[in-house]
Amino acid sequence: MKQGNRISETLSTADAKKIVDLLRQVQDLMPFLITLQPEESRGLRNIGFDGVPFAQAALDAVRADPGFTRRSFDLAEFEKDVALMDGLRGIQAVLGPLAQKVSDTYRLAGADVMVTADDVYEDLRQPPERRQSRQSGPRHGLAPPPTGSGPLPGAAEPVPGG
Repeated sequence: MKQGNRISETLSTADAKKIVDLLRQVQDLMPFLITLQPEESRGLRNIGFDGVPFAQAALDAVRADPGFTRRSFDLAEFEKDVALMDGLRGIQAVLGPLAQKVSDTYRLAGADVMVTADDVYEDLRQPPERRQSRQSGPRHGLAPPPTGSGPLPGAAEPVPGG
């Protein structure tokens, strides 16, 4: 089912460039970010909602008595990982919803564009004489041409024999 224009906003080229530049600056502040392949991601233990307090409790326990854990345990590295996770969690809390809004708005604007482009394509497929009559029809918000005999007001008189 076709739907009409559902979003009518603008984003200037200058503003879009500023946003992209700012996002690149943010990305430059985090050169350690990685992209996981799907198979890598599937094999990882998920932090989940309860994982944050669990990891923090484990860190607190090791700090209280580092001698009870495995000898190969690297407390400094674990502290770095917990701190990184905590810092990224705050960033993700802002960035995740923002990325979703950008994606949804892009999708909606794209859908509007495609519906209109489909209409234009359909109009272009029509013979020129049908295109003219469709443009003046109610589909585009204009009153249909008057019916009946005689020329339209302001139109040239028909030429006899022509």
